[in-house]
Amino acid sequence: MKAEQGELLNIAGIADPVIVVSNNFFNEEEMAVICPVVNNATEGALHIRLNHHQVEGVVLCEQMKVIDLRARRFSKLGIAEYHDVLNIADAVMGIFDYQVF
Repeated sequence: MKAEQGELLNIAGIADPVIVVSNNFFNEEEMAVICPVVNNATEGALHIRLNHHQVEGVVLCEQMKVIDLRARRFSKLGIAEYHDVLNIADAVMGIFDYQVF
């Protein structure tokens, strides 16, 4: 089963819910880049607040992981709002932006 960008998942072996941050083209191979959503973090540049009726917390954008969805059991909890997905994707992309020295 594939996941789509912005979907909120429970994944076997991962304590916190996660959000899929990779785009759907990447996810076609049943792989996904995910970030955890936790309750005990302070908001900041890489810690984005998420308020979804199923999942509330702070997305830890610097703790992204690539997972093989074929090898992990997971369930879908819902999908984040478009503006939340954009904010989270911007934070993740900001980690890799080129800096001029």
